[in-house]
Amino acid sequence: MSSPYNQMHEKLVKNAKDFVGMIAYSIYKSEKREAIRNGVDIASFIKLKSQPNEIKKYKAEAEDLANIFLQSAADFRLKSVQTQLAEQINKLTLNNLPKEPAYKGILRWHTSGTAGVIGNFWTAVIVAIFVWMFADQASWDKAKSNAVDAATATITKIQSPSPSGSTVLPAGH
Repeated sequence: MSSPYNQMHEKLVKNAKDFVGMIAYSIYKSEKREAIRNGVDIASFIKLKSQPNEIKKYKAEAEDLANIFLQSAADFRLKSVQTQLAEQINKLTLNNLPKEPAYKGILRWHTSGTAGVIGNFWTAVIVAIFVWMFADQASWDKAKSNAVDAATATITKIQSPSPSGSTVLPAGH
């Protein structure tokens, strides 16, 4: 005589996508296997484990295991994202750091000659302002005339071709 069909699977697993139910059924089967090893009467075991409170216990244990698994997977993914983010922040920080101190750039600019040209221009502007402020009108007109004559002579000298056909530049250029 065969034993009646045990419907524990149907009580624990709702459908093929019910992973928590499948875990609950696995817990049940593990307990059933242990009961068989210990010589427990299987019919009374099945009758006891088929009770609604036992079904709830299996489902609660399965949910706890699934939550532990999901939390572990989420923690692993979170650590992975944190590591990637830290690496990207580190790269951005290192890439945006100045390659050399600012004073070295200023010194290089100053010694390149550009600073000299700009400095000479501003010096001329300041001297012109002082002359304008402290000189009488005749002196100012004479200084302005001399400056215009010097600039015109320099430009004319730069633009005039030499006998060989090349442009003549003032000494030092």
